[in-house]
Amino acid sequence: MISMVTIDGRQDEISLIRDAIKENAAKLTDEEWNLKFFPSTVESEEYVKDDPLIDFGCYDVSTSGGMDWLSSFRKKYENMSLMLIADARISPVEYLKPGIKPDSLLLRPLQGDVVMSTMEAFIAEGMAKATDKEGRQTFAVESREGKVYVPYDKIYYFEAREKKIFLQTLSGEYGFYSTIEELAGNLPDEFIRCHRSYIVNKTYVQKIINAQNVISLANGFLVPISRTYRQMLKELT
Repeated sequence: MISMVTIDGRQDEISLIRDAIKENAAKLTDEEWNLKFFPSTVESEEYVKDDPLIDFGCYDVSTSGGMDWLSSFRKKYENMSLMLIADARISPVEYLKPGIKPDSLLLRPLQGDVVMSTMEAFIAEGMAKATDKEGRQTFAVESREGKVYVPYDKIYYFEAREKKIFLQTLSGEYGFYSTIEELAGNLPDEFIRCHRSYIVNKTYVQKIINAQNVISLANGFLVPISRTYRQMLKELT
């Protein structure tokens, strides 16, 4: 499943954007899409606070909250493909900068044919980025709805159980068929084996609790550690 969040308070624009997303998503991908539309940043905060996976974002830079909110949103979702909606009231210097890094831009007044063609290029480029094996930005999980692209920096650990592998993020887990051995040989360097059934993201390791034989990860996750891997992990804390 592919997720896209749009924040724009103009209902007429929302209709154009929704139609363009749906048409191009059906044309360019086989996956099911989860589309969320919010009129303001305030309305979106309840959804975003649980750290859901977001593959694409579309943001009206004139929305209340402005550049500060957008910078924070972008920092949280560095691998998200981002489209901005702007007009002449705000200087491009405000949003065309490294901290925001938009991938696409729509300028008002929005026109249906322009929105459609721009959205096509935006989705095509975003999907290519998500599946770029050399860039190794995301981990693709096969599901009933298609593929779910999980950014590596959102993954806390992998666990082998019930003859499957489960990938854990802050917002939930995703199961797929593989083995820990196969997985361990195909992950980026920030992932390390800590147990016969677990692989952890080193960037989230906070401490090793020897008395309980567990690793404490950020946001309260606890993962078992075996003696074989303890010394290796101890160097990280």
